[in-house]
Amino acid sequence: MDFFTHPSNVQGIPISKFSVPGSDVDTSIVSRDSTTTRAFYSIGSVPSRIPGTRDIKGFFSFLSGLAWSFNLTSPRTYRGNLINYPDDGRRYLAFDEYVSNQLFPLPPQLGRNMEYTYEDYQMYFTLYLGYYEGKNVNFGVGPIYGLAVYRMDIIEREQRISSVKNQLQELKGLRLLFEYNIGQYFPDTILYNAYVFLEVTSFGDLDGKGMNIRNQVTTANGLPAPSLYMNMTTYRMGVRKELQLSKEPHKKEEGPAYPPLKNLPSAGLPPKEDTKTETENPG
Repeated sequence: MDFFTHPSNVQGIPISKFSVPGSDVDTSIVSRDSTTTRAFYSIGSVPSRIPGTRDIKGFFSFLSGLAWSFNLTSPRTYRGNLINYPDDGRRYLAFDEYVSNQLFPLPPQLGRNMEYTYEDYQMYFTLYLGYYEGKNVNFGVGPIYGLAVYRMDIIEREQRISSVKNQLQELKGLRLLFEYNIGQYFPDTILYNAYVFLEVTSFGDLDGKGMNIRNQVTTANGLPAPSLYMNMTTYRMGVRKELQLSKEPHKKEEGPAYPPLKNLPSAGLPPKEDTKTETENPG
């Protein structure tokens, strides 16, 4: 998870922070977080072909390669640090001081540091623009669209300076999915249709702006802070097992499984032909 801002500008010209390694004129990363591992629950559907497109041929045959799925995740909490956001904490009285502070901010050890807590849960759909479904291997890639409900607290010097709760944000991203059928090795067990999967999901990278996160932080001079954006990349791997929640439809039987036997005694009674013969010839 990365938080970043668009740098301040003077008359439409972005000010690049020369002393920050890796910064550019488009964005400035203000978070300092390592890779975080979080366990979470997710309910979703397996990729399914769009109804009516599997057997399309001709000009619209490309529709047969489309598939879709949905996901609903449980809340996940992340903690981290913001460095020199929205500035390094130095007050400025004149315009030249403001420009100087932007061009030459204090190093992270001496600048402004804040802690944040971010929590959200997500609901989104994936449209696989290319989905290959083989006998034992499935592969798909496509965009994501949905919504997230989030809350974010920012703490500076042991004081909560921003608390935003139950906010909605738009989810945009990209997903890559690879699945391999391990059930082929267990045909007579409950794992007969189990798949091991690898899933890479990136949120906020489609338009290059990231996801806009609301906050109430102000600059050192008490002015509104520039927007805080976020992007997130998640990696998941595991085993999925398809569950059948309905019975298979009964097939109409064309006839008995075996031909009926003739002259089969019923309830111990002799066949009708034998009874008639014994009556005609009693002795």
